[in-house]
Amino acid sequence: MDQKADENTYLRHKRMKVYSLETNSIVERKWFLDLLTCMFGVGAWILVNSLYTQLPLLVQSAPEGWNLPSYLSIAIQTGNLGPLLYGAWRRRYGNRYDRPLTIAVLVFGVASVFLLARFYDVTGVVFGEPHSVVLCVLTFAVALVGCTSSVLFIPSLARYPDIYLVTYMVGEGISGFVPSAVAIVQGVGTTTCRTVVGPDGKVSEEKSTTDALFSSGPFFVGIGAIMCASTVSYLCLEYLPTCKKEKIRTPPDDDGHQTIGGGGTDNRSRRLNVALLAVQGAIVFFANGLLPSIQSFSCLPYGYMAYHFATNLSNIANPVACFVAYYTNRTSKTVIYMLCGICFVSTLYMLMTAFMSSSPPLQNSTAGTVLIVFMWTLFFGCASYVKLSIAAVLRNKGNRGLFLYGCITQIGSTAGALIGFYLINVVQLLKSNAPC
Repeated sequence: MDQKADENTYLRHKRMKVYSLETNSIVERKWFLDLLTCMFGVGAWILVNSLYTQLPLLVQSAPEGWNLPSYLSIAIQTGNLGPLLYGAWRRRYGNRYDRPLTIAVLVFGVASVFLLARFYDVTGVVFGEPHSVVLCVLTFAVALVGCTSSVLFIPSLARYPDIYLVTYMVGEGISGFVPSAVAIVQGVGTTTCRTVVGPDGKVSEEKSTTDALFSSGPFFVGIGAIMCASTVSYLCLEYLPTCKKEKIRTPPDDDGHQTIGGGGTDNRSRRLNVALLAVQGAIVFFANGLLPSIQSFSCLPYGYMAYHFATNLSNIANPVACFVAYYTNRTSKTVIYMLCGICFVSTLYMLMTAFMSSSPPLQNSTAGTVLIVFMWTLFFGCASYVKLSIAAVLRNKGNRGLFLYGCITQIGSTAGALIGFYLINVVQLLKSNAPC
């Protein structure tokens, strides 16, 4: 009778059972762990993603104007100081303090986004000119949370079956989709110009602006509420008895002795890995560094609405590309290089429009607006797929492959942001235009 009951129980939960590589056994998925790990993953990058979605609104009032994204890109890349500090901390103390550190990082993120909601528009004088000092400082703060999450948050799931790591990654994807979807509803406002004839007969252009549905302040408050939910989710994963009993007894060991080419990989394989790392460096140079810095110059000549949709649809393209990669052959070299070709063409167009910001192609036409939004969305969708695919290929080559992947990503991203800042703010090759 007991055997019959056990068989019925197995059949009833069959769909919820998956194979765990760590325990070499079948484990039953728990819906509450999926929910909590997903919400925990949302907190990793939602702050940085939310900041990007607000750029079309922020550039309208910030003293930096169109140059603002280049300043924020530098602040975001400076957030890589977090992983460096954590690496030094871990070398000295190991991972025994990871739990309180994770809680501290999450609480720091909550505090930063609520401060952002209140003071994002406060300016200060630097070298005799007004600048968005508070916004830049708090951008660094939220970037510190995102960058540190890459080395701190994921290892905290080591005591749970590996099936929940996928759920965490889904949460990271949602962290880009949700703020973009809200920002699209929020709108960006419209700016129109009309000719005014003064009493003295002098003709001038007058600007008329329509506000968005709500400002960036309430938007950041909503993101702060989501960040609070992410923090509570982590606390539940660590301290809730129902969750703690689902932990595996011993976390898997990390094999750090494999090389990027594997034990018996020939020279051809090594050359392929070097080529993929070079592609990764080029992709992140543009996707994470240079292009976000110049996006305002590329899109704003077509109007604030074009910039608004290009920013938010590009952000949505990331989780969509990851979803597509989940169901396709993401390790295909042919697909990787084909998508790189698409990225190359779209990058050329975006650079051309940025450097011709005074009069880009098809400036005052619907076709030009649709094309610029399409190019930005296409690039980030393809770039996201390529980055994930390269990571999947190098993952099969051992831990050193992923380590080099991470190093190249940070170096390429930082180099792109620095060059973007130099082109815009030092040599001033890109010019902004007044709306009227």
